[in-house]
Amino acid sequence: MNSQRAKRSPYRSRLRAEQAAATRRIVLDAATQLFVERGYAGTSIDAIAEEAGVGRSTVFAAAGGKPWLLKTAYDRAIVGDDEQVPFAERPEVRKLSAMSDPAEFVAAYARLISDGAQRVSPIYEVVRSAAGLEPEVHQLWTEIGQERLAGARRIASLLRGKGGLRKGLSVDRARDIIWIYNDPGLHHALVGVRRWRQNQYRDWLADTLSHQLLG
Repeated sequence: MNSQRAKRSPYRSRLRAEQAAATRRIVLDAATQLFVERGYAGTSIDAIAEEAGVGRSTVFAAAGGKPWLLKTAYDRAIVGDDEQVPFAERPEVRKLSAMSDPAEFVAAYARLISDGAQRVSPIYEVVRSAAGLEPEVHQLWTEIGQERLAGARRIASLLRGKGGLRKGLSVDRARDIIWIYNDPGLHHALVGVRRWRQNQYRDWLADTLSHQLLG
């Protein structure tokens, strides 16, 4: 009897984990949709629970409070899925790092950034507009800026290592230029507000970064 329970236990544990992950995704999907539609302040836990079709307590048990939901929605939009694989270790990023031609590298980086901005810019605008509402959201906004700056420095350093930075352009100055252009707010302004097509934004970003960075 005990042996049979022991054999079934791993299966039951795996099933519970899968059910919990599925509930978490449903709650996160609902929160993301409402944050984008109503803004952070206009989205309540009760509204998220109703949209997700679960109880209020389930939202907290499955995913936590609003600041956690906002941060997780942003993190998921960055990578595009729920897989626990850091952005820097994803195949498209590894392929980018392996490129030897500076022009090809910048063009591929522009594609990566424009594709990411298409996913991220709606929730990015939510974080930006809510940064003054709660300390946790302000901290998230600060961390996002710091992460973008650190990422920009890595790209600038890689480009210098490939001999691609134009003469007289330091890594620090290149970092700051990249940091400006990797801002999802640009995508929101040009695609979301001015109604550029996504391919227009991608091509503009590639041309601008090439002009600003390459020798």
